[in-house]
Formats: sequence, C-alpha cells, structure tokens
Amino acid sequence: MNVPQLHVGAATRLGPLSIFPVWTAATGDLGISTGTHADVAVTELASGPQVAKLTVTNNGARAALLLEGELLEGGQQHRTCARDVVLGPGETRDIDTYCVEAGRWEGTHSHRRQARRAPLNVRSELVATVADPGGACRQDRIWNRVSRFDAAGGRSATSSLLEHMDRLAAEPRRDSRIDPGAAPVPLEGQRGVVIGLGTRPLLVEVFGTHTLFRRHYRQLVESVLLDLEVLPPHVMASGSLPGQRARDFAAAVQALEFGPFDDGLPALEVRNHGSLRSRNIAHTAGHLAAAGIAVALPQREPELAHLTSWNTNHPLMELA
Repeated sequence: MNVPQLHVGAATRLGPLSIFPVWTAATGDLGISTGTHADVAVTELASGPQVAKLTVTNNGARAALLLEGELLEGGQQHRTCARDVVLGPGETRDIDTYCVEAGRWEGTHSHRRQARRAPLNVRSELVATVADPGGACRQDRIWNRVSRFDAAGGRSATSSLLEHMDRLAAEPRRDSRIDPGAAPVPLEGQRGVVIGLGTRPLLVEVFGTHTLFRRHYRQLVESVLLDLEVLPPHVMASGSLPGQRARDFAAAVQALEFGPFDDGLPALEVRNHGSLRSRNIAHTAGHLAAAGIAVALPQREPELAHLTSWNTNHPLMELA
C-alpha cells in the first residue's frame, strides 16, 4: 500500500505555527462516520476499570472511525485513544488507551466524546517505534508531557490535560500575536495538512475523504494552539516553515510503503466490519514515523482512511 499523491498549497502563518493545506489523489466516499457525527458510546470495562483499556460501541448505521489522540472524557479518568480504530455498525470492542489525567481515579462508568484531540506534544508519544514497540514506558512519558502544561499554564489539581485545554479556550494565549480566529477554514476538497512549528515541519496528517478531514480539522487546530504554550523560546522566535521544506516533507511521506493490505504483522491484523475491512498500518524510515488505518471496500483497492506522519527530528518530539 502506498500513500496517494499529495498536493501542498500555500500556508497560513500564526506566529511560529504554519498550516499548509493538502489535497490527495484518493477516490471518493468510504462510508465511514467520524468525529461528533459518529454515534459511539465509551465506557469503562464491564469487568472493572483499567487505565489502559476502554470499551467502545458503535451505535450508528455506518462504520465509525476513532482517531489516535482522540480524547475520551470523564469515566474514572480522562483517556486518549492509543491508535486509530474502525468499528462496524453495532460492533463493540475493548481498545487500548492512555491516561491524560494522572491525579484522578474516581467518577462514572461512562465517558463523553466531543471528538477533541490531544495536542501534538502528547500525540507524538503515540507513534510506535522500533525501540519501543509495546510502549512499555509510554504512559509515564505521556504523563510527563501533560505536566509540561502544568509548568506553562499553572498546575491542574488532577494533572488533567482537559483542564488545560479548557483554560486555553477561556484565557489569553502566551503569545499575543496568535489569533485563533485567523486559523484558515477548510478549503474545497482539502484532505489534510502539513503543520510546521518554527522552521521545521512536524507532521503531515491526511484523511481518505474531505468529509473525514473536515470532521476533525477544527479540533486539530485548537489542540495545536495549546502546543504553542510549551514550545521552547528559540522555536517560538525562529520564524515559520518555508514552503519548499513543507513540500519536501510531504514528498518524503508520499514515498512511504506499507506493504500489502492482507499481509501485515500479527499486531496489524485485518478486521472485518461487514462489507468494510480495516487494518492498522505503521512504518518508520529515517526521521519519519507514520501510523494510521487503511480500509478495503468491495470492488475497490485498499486505501488510507487516516494517516499521520511525524518528523521525529523536531524539537517537540524530545522527551519532557
């Protein structure tokens, strides 16, 4: 499986943040709901709460896509999805999660879904690496990354990432040059973005359709604004990402190869959801680490539903 051809447009600059629109050469509708349009219920496990697991049920009539880094709010503590998940209509599954609220272990059985995304500082820890395939120490590192926001914006009583996100919506930003209202609106047919923080690219995130992208775009931009609170001063002052560097980064992502859809590792098994099948994908090449999910529909070649590719050489990727 290959990444479809990526076309990178002109950037919008918000201080050190650069957002480049991306279009792809992929085909049309995938029959998938996502974001707040997906009717997915989230609960603690029936057998008893576990930090690293939640139960999700798709109550909708279409397949549903949950994204890595999507926040599952409430329950015993706030969590985030460890990786992309597709659920067929009526399907229930226990999924892998990480905690983003280290100081609370009490509450209700059910969670809320507002389709909010964790900031990139936290999401970057969800990238699988060869050195740490099982993420044995990843939960501790995620807590360390959440604590960066405690240091930057004032401590949360439960070290809650969600509290910091809510504060950001209500309080002025650290950098008065940043006007969240100046963030670009999705363009016709747009399916993704290249995001740069400072003069270096950080990620390419693309979706299989314009609708899937649009369902998550606002939440993505809101989460990235929180990342500006913890960027090192030299990155904040370094200027913005040049357009050619963004296009070169997208070209490197486009060159990634994920292997045949039906020939993945056991950890990346193909799942059946009625007429649609899904498979998680991941690949590391040099300073690129990519992960996402591909789907296969009858009489169609398998294609990407979602992919995020990270520049692991970016300062934001450094551990707290």
